[in-house]
Amino acid sequence: MDDLRALLIKVLKKIDPTLIEDTVDVKFIQNFKDRYDVFGQFKNGLGIYEFAVSFDNKGNIKREHVNMISPNKVRHDIEKKTYDKGD
Repeated sequence: MDDLRALLIKVLKKIDPTLIEDTVDVKFIQNFKDRYDVFGQFKNGLGIYEFAVSFDNKGNIKREHVNMISPNKVRHDIEKKTYDKGD
């Protein structure tokens, strides 16, 4: 599993070199004989992203899809309004 995570991070860094490795959260993995399909989330300096990638055992990307879920500024503003009670 650690080898797959390292390979996934290598693949994601090809797509977004600014990702923060510790924030990669894998939600789903499907293994075929010649590829992996992986779905999850990661963060970078701009916000939170979700991803769906397919790649082979050598890290060659077969399919990629990355969407921003929430920019950091919007998330910070929502958390501030939600949790800051102005005490």
